[in-house]
Amino acid sequence: MSSFEEALARNGYSIGLTSSEYTLEFIEYLAKNTATTRNYKDLAILFKNAVRKLELERPASAQVYNLLRDIGLIISEGAEDQVDFETTKNNIIDALDIWRNRVIKECEETAVIASHRLVNGDVVLTHSRSICVLKTIENAMKQGKRLEFYVPESRPGMEGLATAIKLNEMGFKVRLIVDSAVRFFMKNITKVLVGAEAVAVNGAVVSKVGTSLISLIANEARVRVFVVAPTSKFSIETLFGELVELPEGDWRRLMTPDILAKLPENYRARVPIYDVTPPNYIDGIATEHGLFAPQALPVILKEIYGSWPPKAPSIEEVLEKIDSIIG
Repeated sequence: MSSFEEALARNGYSIGLTSSEYTLEFIEYLAKNTATTRNYKDLAILFKNAVRKLELERPASAQVYNLLRDIGLIISEGAEDQVDFETTKNNIIDALDIWRNRVIKECEETAVIASHRLVNGDVVLTHSRSICVLKTIENAMKQGKRLEFYVPESRPGMEGLATAIKLNEMGFKVRLIVDSAVRFFMKNITKVLVGAEAVAVNGAVVSKVGTSLISLIANEARVRVFVVAPTSKFSIETLFGELVELPEGDWRRLMTPDILAKLPENYRARVPIYDVTPPNYIDGIATEHGLFAPQALPVILKEIYGSWPPKAPSIEEVLEKIDSIIG
């Protein structure tokens, strides 16, 4: 933990992993535990534990759900076709390597496309912390574009502070603002650039809480909003009628135990982590395949999966196949 993160922790704040960072961490978790499995039942139990882990830690992460769907199918099809266990195990390790490279490559390709929407002299508002957004800005910098930034604190977690520090290190002029001042400063903004935890099939975007309010204010001020989201973050589950679960944190995301002890006994903190931005408040979603209006997502998904609607199974269908292995 850096001195900066330690200072935040002393005041009750904790910067969380970005969506891409969490996916890469999850890949390492799967790789490490797959290596210790001895049979198909072990793999099936590992898969169920992984789904449970995701549901508890980060249920809004479409990217990890898509990763788990691929891994679950390798396990279930291997068991059904009576493929040699070691072969299936190696297939999983290979798939994790592909996913590891995919997360990085898609983010880089998406960032190049998104950077073309930034023009010299833009004043950009970005929210929270996103690896793909930062890569977008790095590409714009390489293109010689002069940019200025406004960054809300992005509570809970204060991820905006980490983004502001990074942008300052890159040499940009940055103004860190309180979250509640977004509407006050929107008159100075020319573009809004945000990342995503998930993108629903109707074009709605799940991102750090506060994003929907920023997008609403930008819409009012006729400022364009662009989302940087590789297609691996598109939520196929929403096609089956599922809703992306929006988890809440607890008081630890807002304060230290010392502060909590001084509050009234019946005090209760509510700490939403994500919110949903409707597609009509988004001007474009940048992917590795290009920039699209939210309403055009079926076209992208058809290109990826070969049909519309996609024939990919839901995570629940995959779990049913995994349960049959455990018996």
